[in-house]
Amino acid sequence: MRKASQRSRADPTPDTRQRTTDPGSWLTGSLQDETGDRLTPTHTTRKGRRLRYYVSNRLISGGKDISGWRLPGPALENAVMDVIVRHLQDAAAAHQVLAQPEAGSAEAVQTSVADLVTRLQCQTGQVGADILANGRIARGQIDLELNPKTLTCALGIAADHLHSDLTHVTAPFDLRRRGVEAKVIAGDMAPQPDPHLRSMLIRAHGWARDLKAGVQLMEIARSESVPGAFIRTRAQLAFLSPKIPAAILDGTQPPELTLKRLVSVTHPLDWTEQQRQFGF
Repeated sequence: MRKASQRSRADPTPDTRQRTTDPGSWLTGSLQDETGDRLTPTHTTRKGRRLRYYVSNRLISGGKDISGWRLPGPALENAVMDVIVRHLQDAAAAHQVLAQPEAGSAEAVQTSVADLVTRLQCQTGQVGADILANGRIARGQIDLELNPKTLTCALGIAADHLHSDLTHVTAPFDLRRRGVEAKVIAGDMAPQPDPHLRSMLIRAHGWARDLKAGVQLMEIARSESVPGAFIRTRAQLAFLSPKIPAAILDGTQPPELTLKRLVSVTHPLDWTEQQRQFGF
C-alpha cells in the first residue's frame, strides 16, 4: 500500500474496543475482514483533501498482504447503512419484525420501523454505531449483526417479541475500481446514473448529427471552445452498441465504465466486441 500521511487508531480487542458517535468514523471497532482482522480507520491527504479509509489492521504498519482491505470510508459507511436500512424495510414489508405478527399492532410496527429508518438516515453516526453490534466482510458478502437491545428499544417492543432473523443481515459485497476511485457495491444496489457520462453521451449524439449534416469537426470544436481531439474522441460515443448507452442512461453500466475509459481507446466497429471490451 502506498504510504502517505496518515493516522490510525490501535486495533481494539473485542473486550476493550471503543465505540464512537462521530459520523466520520462510526464503523470504528465494528467490522472485521474474512481473516478476523479489524478494519481500522485511517486517512491520507491528497491535493489538500483529507480522504478517509477503513483498512485491515495488518496493513497499517505498511504490510503488503494482498488479502487486506482498503476501503473508502464514506462509501463503506453509506453502503453499510443502506444494507441495514433495506433490511429493516424488507422485514417490515414482510411482517417479520415480530416473532408472532399481530394484525392489531402491524401499523404501529410499520411506523416504528419508518421512524428508525429516518433516524438512521439523518443521524447515521450516532444511531448507526449503536445499532450495529459487529460485522464481517469478505469477497462477495457482508454479514452484519444488529444490537437486539438497541432494536427493541428503538422499535418499542419487548425483547422476546423480536423476530429472530431481524438481528442478522447478509448481503452481496464487492469493491470495484473506477480509475483511481474505488466503489463499494453492497446489497441490491439501486441504479446510479453517472451525470457526467450521460451528459457527454447526449452531446456526442448532437455532434454526430452535425457531422452527418456536413458541419466540419473543427467548426464544432470552435463552437464548443475545445480542441478538435476532444470532439474526435468523444463523438465516437454516438456509435456505441445500443446496449451500452441504454445502460449509461439508466445507471446500470458496469462500475468500472468511466468516461476516461471510453474515450481513451478506439472503439471496435463490431458491437459484440464493444460490449466485451467495456464489461458487458
